[in-house]
Amino acid sequence: MDLDIDNIDENESSFCSLWSRTHQKIDCAELFLNPKLGDDYFFNRLNIKNSCGNISDILNSIKSSHTNYYHDSLYVHLICNNEKNCVKFSIPKFGTMKILGLDLNKYALESDHIEIEIDVIDKNHLYNWIDVFCRSFDSVHIKDEVTNIISKHYQKFTLLVAHHNLDQAKYFAGCCLLYEKKESIGLYCLGTIQHFRRKGVARELIASAVRIAKNNGHNLLIVQTLTKEGYEEFYKKLGFRTIYEKILYSFKMR
Repeated sequence: MDLDIDNIDENESSFCSLWSRTHQKIDCAELFLNPKLGDDYFFNRLNIKNSCGNISDILNSIKSSHTNYYHDSLYVHLICNNEKNCVKFSIPKFGTMKILGLDLNKYALESDHIEIEIDVIDKNHLYNWIDVFCRSFDSVHIKDEVTNIISKHYQKFTLLVAHHNLDQAKYFAGCCLLYEKKESIGLYCLGTIQHFRRKGVARELIASAVRIAKNNGHNLLIVQTLTKEGYEEFYKKLGFRTIYEKILYSFKMR
């Protein structure tokens, strides 16, 4: 299993850049901002390296130059496998994000919910993916911005939608997308509409993602999960293993 952390992290950063209105490299840090996506810890972030020594200056500079940023927080992401050796900040810790990988040479997830169908979305049906995404993440208020992003970059993604067949009718149930960068592939935006949660929808989406990743010649499928959201064990039951961790901090912008 390829455990090139720099390569894996570059996939995540490149993906985030496609969702950003501001993307800027500042010394040893990389800024991603899109206030139109709400107060989101994943998309409104500052990636930093453990070797950074001037983070306070960088954060204060960002705050002073983005006075029109109307959310409370910017989220600092620091790769840190051993918290004792991490840079210490005076700003509050927000949480820990685990970056997990599934070795595609060892695991093959089989579909076992015949009532769930997974479709790959083409450019003529982008609205379906966008609608399911916004409903799955209770984010209807950012639908216009998600529409702009997906419409602009859809050729860089593999968009998957799950349908649940119920009482001879087909209902949209969940979604995810795959993003390939160099030799890595990441699974992002995995969500299920509330009514269809705990019915195997996410598992079927992952199973389809595994098949696509393998067919495209990849050995490792990457996901991220914030530990306090409680999904880590779900992924581990499917065979995912922790590759590295990030400590997230919340910096007040207002």
